[in-house]
Amino acid sequence: MRGKKGTERAAYFVCAIALAKEGRALAIVADRVDGEILEAPRGAGGFGYDPVFYFPALAKTFAELAAEEKNQRSHRGKAFGKLLAALSSML
Repeated sequence: MRGKKGTERAAYFVCAIALAKEGRALAIVADRVDGEILEAPRGAGGFGYDPVFYFPALAKTFAELAAEEKNQRSHRGKAFGKLLAALSSML
């Protein structure tokens, strides 16, 4: 990533979840979150790429977000929200 600027630093995380029972797919959901890769890490929370994944909507890295804030906006949080909605529609 050295020397990359602007759109060359664009990145996204994707989460896909499949729920199955007895070999039959009950729900398949996915979501993504867009951001960019910073040149230096920021923040102490999260794991993996969180300190370098910058989320422009909040002007913070994922490592700088509170857990609740991250869960509402992350690829995993949004995908699990879709899964919960799919499950509640099955009841």
